[in-house]
Amino acid sequence: MTHTPKIVIIGAGPMAIYTAKGLLHGDAPLELTIFDATDQVGCGMPYRAGMNADYMYCNAFSREIPSITQPLVSWLHDQDDAFLNAWDLARDDIDARDFYPRVLLGHYMKSEFDQLCEAGRNAGHTVRVLPNHKVVDVVPTESTIKLEAMTPDGQSSFAFDKVVLATGHDWPTAPKIGGADLVSPWPYTNITDLPAGRVGVLGSSLSAIDVIVALGKQHGTFIEEGDKVSWFSNPDSEAMSVTMVSHKGIMPEPDFYYPYPYETLQHVHPEAVSAELESGTGALLERVFALLLAELNDAAPDYMEALGPKAQSIDGFSEAYFNHRETVGGLRALRETLTAAVKSKENKETQHHRYALLRGHENFEMILEHLNDEDWQIFSEKLMPVFGDCYAAIPHISVRRVLALYDAGVLQIIPTGPESSFSNSHSGGVTVKTVDGDITFDALIDARGQAAAALSDLPFPSLVSKLSAPKGDLRAPFKLDLSTPTKGAVYCLSMPQILQRHPFSQGLPNCDALGRDVSKDILRSI
Repeated sequence: MTHTPKIVIIGAGPMAIYTAKGLLHGDAPLELTIFDATDQVGCGMPYRAGMNADYMYCNAFSREIPSITQPLVSWLHDQDDAFLNAWDLARDDIDARDFYPRVLLGHYMKSEFDQLCEAGRNAGHTVRVLPNHKVVDVVPTESTIKLEAMTPDGQSSFAFDKVVLATGHDWPTAPKIGGADLVSPWPYTNITDLPAGRVGVLGSSLSAIDVIVALGKQHGTFIEEGDKVSWFSNPDSEAMSVTMVSHKGIMPEPDFYYPYPYETLQHVHPEAVSAELESGTGALLERVFALLLAELNDAAPDYMEALGPKAQSIDGFSEAYFNHRETVGGLRALRETLTAAVKSKENKETQHHRYALLRGHENFEMILEHLNDEDWQIFSEKLMPVFGDCYAAIPHISVRRVLALYDAGVLQIIPTGPESSFSNSHSGGVTVKTVDGDITFDALIDARGQAAAALSDLPFPSLVSKLSAPKGDLRAPFKLDLSTPTKGAVYCLSMPQILQRHPFSQGLPNCDALGRDVSKDILRSI
């Protein structure tokens, strides 16, 4: 009798969904089981109602979100008027270049997940979805991979041939930095429950913007008239003041116009990077950076001339890239960059240096797992901050809300600089050492985003004990190397572990690509 492969995905968020999509498109019949610890299966924590507020936006426009069974825009058009009205959407305004709230995307993914599972069943696969099943251990055995899970009926054991860990983000409920206790931003009610007072926000990127907007919504009202946004405090919230603290004291730039489908870069494209890989790993980072420089020098010569000669080296590029915004000041620079971004969209003209960096940095992903330790450190310290900044383009509505709070006099941003320190204050708050001196907050919210973690930090003790290299890096196709012989296999797409060596993996297009890598490897092996 032919054995039908038994595959399980632990988690039911975007990484799991795109992995399942790849598996269910295979020809051979599968038994696919999907476990999720919650009862909200098919959306994932960043898109889940209750964890996120309705006004928190995704920073990918709709056409960039990979289709599951149909594109987001098509799905939106299929919804009835009552649904669209609830989201303040007019059918005529649905646009492939628009940004949408993350919770709305959660509804899309949940609906699409259900459709995907049904299509898989119709294609001859067995698909089981098990909500409220929290996996507490993964146990490799000689013949199979056993799972221990807490179910609504108590603890149970399950056996599978292939296991995919797609457990998503992992946020500490009581985060710390140094000796200071921070407030977790998840669920968002941790933010909105804070009384008006001196609130600090640690970080200044996308997570910080969510926090700031949540505070603004809770303690006042945004008045939005076209492109003009104002903010007015509630009568009982006049004591509210918000300070972002981050290393550089700047914010990412607003979203800008660029061609989609994407135009091919001339220098730092996949074929060129592959050729550098084939030439060996010696000076690999330097050689691929030279491709990026060639791209920038050709596409944006005026910009590169303005950065100065230091920008022609890895050591000098990061400093030159951030220098103008640091000099102007974080929120003043944000207003300046919004003006340029609005002009870019209105005229449908790209900002060439930003497009080269946005598209070019994706091709650096090809070399990251091949870098030696020295080059990895250089990349992490010098180039990753630049790439993270350009990757984190902000929807204009979010920028305008942030600037409205700044104009109302309740928001500022202060750099901590290299000598920062954090400690609990005697009053019960947190004191931060910044370039402007010590500042004490009633509460400091952790908005640094998802941190990377080692394989040894996976929450499955038996699996960790069987890892050949618990401090090693994950490499495609993300199959774990186990020290015990087994006919089974475990693949790891858990977000903190993926980020250890693949720092551009949090977006939905990245989840799609990683899910395809794993599903292809599994299908090849069965």
